[in-house]
Amino acid sequence: MRIHPVIIALLPVLTCNEALATDWQLRVKYDISVRFDDRMHRFAGDQRLVLYNESPDTLSELFFHLYYNAFQPGSMMDIRSRTIADPDRRVGDRIWKLKPDEVGYHRIESLYVNGAEVEFTIRETILHVPDVLILPGDSAVIKMRYQSQVPVQIRRTGRYNREGVAYSMAQWYPKLCNYDRLGWHPNPYVGREFYGVFGEWDVRITIPARYTVAATGVLQNADQIGHGYSGRDVRHKPNALITWHFRAENVHDFVWAADPEYVHRTHQVPDGPLLRFFYKPRTANVSVWEQLPAYMERFFQLMDYYVGAYPYPEYSFIQGGDGGMEYPMATLILGSGELKGMVGLCVHEAAHCWFYGILGFNESLHHYLDEGFTTYVENLIMKDLFPPGEELMKINPHLPSLERYVALAREGDFEPMAVHADHFHTNRNYGIAAYYMGSLLLAQLEGVIGRDKVIEGLRLLYKAYAFKHPGPDEVRWCLEKVSGVKLHWYFHQWIYTTKTLQIGIREVKEDADGNAVIVIENSGKAIMPVEVYVYADKEYAFFVPLDLMYQSAPREGFITADYWPWVRPVYELKTGIQMGAVRRVVLDKYYRLARTEYINQVWPFN
Repeated sequence: MRIHPVIIALLPVLTCNEALATDWQLRVKYDISVRFDDRMHRFAGDQRLVLYNESPDTLSELFFHLYYNAFQPGSMMDIRSRTIADPDRRVGDRIWKLKPDEVGYHRIESLYVNGAEVEFTIRETILHVPDVLILPGDSAVIKMRYQSQVPVQIRRTGRYNREGVAYSMAQWYPKLCNYDRLGWHPNPYVGREFYGVFGEWDVRITIPARYTVAATGVLQNADQIGHGYSGRDVRHKPNALITWHFRAENVHDFVWAADPEYVHRTHQVPDGPLLRFFYKPRTANVSVWEQLPAYMERFFQLMDYYVGAYPYPEYSFIQGGDGGMEYPMATLILGSGELKGMVGLCVHEAAHCWFYGILGFNESLHHYLDEGFTTYVENLIMKDLFPPGEELMKINPHLPSLERYVALAREGDFEPMAVHADHFHTNRNYGIAAYYMGSLLLAQLEGVIGRDKVIEGLRLLYKAYAFKHPGPDEVRWCLEKVSGVKLHWYFHQWIYTTKTLQIGIREVKEDADGNAVIVIENSGKAIMPVEVYVYADKEYAFFVPLDLMYQSAPREGFITADYWPWVRPVYELKTGIQMGAVRRVVLDKYYRLARTEYINQVWPFN
């Protein structure tokens, strides 16, 4: 498997001195072999991991995720779900009710580092090796054997979900926690999110031949396997064991699924990846799955425009989720649903291959970059795939995100986006912060630097930080680079505070020369620039920048007014238009600003 040459060509676009993110990261190479017992829903794992310490630090300890251990009564995930005010209905108290043969577990039989057996401790979903020595520039070989039981599917992973898919194998192996410039990230599996190390996966899965397997990566022995992966008619006895061999490069996780009833279809995107579709006709909406390839072809082409080229040779859409969940080169999704909803689900989950898969955000700390940026691009793409009838939605497809944020902000009980993904008071607060406030982080900037510059900034981010772990500082830096606008004030305000914006027209008055002066008042605690539209003999579009922006060039298509010093609650916009000619004034015409009140937006007032 090779990485797309477009990506390789684009990576040197910024030098290490120009870019912000650290120029080092760990690298890994996994070799995993599992022998699956589908009668007991268990597998034996033999795992060899090479850890390349490309950090400047000596690694004296190691941490691994053991995700399956969350699916046991009394686990942190179980307790959290039974005590939070608004539990995820897919979880509820289901973990608490699991029987011994329905729980998930990883039982580590042996663990060696560079040939020496090492001591380790397990605290539920985290395995800790307290005493190793891996010097900067060195590597270590970590060998592990384990026995695992696949849980009844509760959330994301497991067996026999509500649509009857046999195995959805996500978070299924002991996975090295990530180590970056902030140190180790041994986040226990309480509910969400994931953060991994980029590297190579070489995976062999031995399972009865009646199962069709879908997975991250590229199947290496397709001619021996058949099941729609090659043109050969390969026949196996249903109960015979066969070994599927997959490889993936420059990914940070590996998912697979298996079911005897999977229908496997393919579709080639011109100058793009081969798309694979796996679904069960008995429980899937077959007519929708037959239409998905054409929509997904267009999706990959649009993502090329909005962000950058997909760098891998394949991508798989797999019926197997309890909703939708993203993984490198693949997604687990529901099989049933109407066309637009299913296309939207596929668009969202596949877009994650850019925002999480290739731009490896720390989802626990920066969930809003992962879910929010995916939602932002999803809104743009769905507008292209299903053009809305409402004129305002054609111009601003992010209005649903705005509405959800405003509803929560008006209640006054919301939390800043900077809260760790597992630590929000409610699931609703997390959802609005991650998906909708995260998308508004970019959507509001369409009213500050323009949509073209936002897209240019995303493309620069992709070029500079593909296969790395950027954070909000790197995002801000890219947007500043393309726009010539300073944005630190905005990112800090929107990410780390819950300040709300209340801005409107106070009055329109006449100056000594008979020209209209629009008096704008900000009665909230947040600060933002503003677009003002004046209708006289024609439409005049004014842009009022904040002093903190230090804008280096006028915004295209606007008359740039004098700076608004942010400490002043009132600003007077001198239009130079005769008062008698002014028929109407509209502030924030396209609802780009996340205001908690929309009063005094239009003058004359009703």
